[in-house]
Amino acid sequence: MKFQFPYQKVLDVKEKEKVLAEQEFSSIKARAMELQEQLEGLEQVKEQTFHQYNEFQRKTVWEMIEFQQEIEFLNQQTKRLEHESQKLLKEVEQKQQMLIEKTQEAKMWNQWKSKTLKAFQKQMEQQEQAIFDEMAVIRHFRKI
Repeated sequence: MKFQFPYQKVLDVKEKEKVLAEQEFSSIKARAMELQEQLEGLEQVKEQTFHQYNEFQRKTVWEMIEFQQEIEFLNQQTKRLEHESQKLLKEVEQKQQMLIEKTQEAKMWNQWKSKTLKAFQKQMEQQEQAIFDEMAVIRHFRKI
């Protein structure tokens, strides 16, 4: 007799949900890292702009205005990226929590399957032992 877990389809669904949650978490985490790299790149551009601004000895009013506009634009971009980063971090936390829940569910179902398999094996061993005992009794009575 072969073991069949009665809730195998549910277990398969739970495993697929877990894999999907892992994929979603890894993709959102990659997006967060990409956004962080963009922020760091923007900070470097900002530093270069300040450095260029400080390099010039004499500046015309037009050059000063251009530098101020560029710095203002960079500040706006930084604020936008920081806001987006905060939203993304919240989403990362949600996906991580969902991944933990799905992992726990899948683990619970796998443990249940394991316990069911052990009970099935024990039952099969008991049936096998009962057959061997019966065969031994029959042999014993045939000898007498």
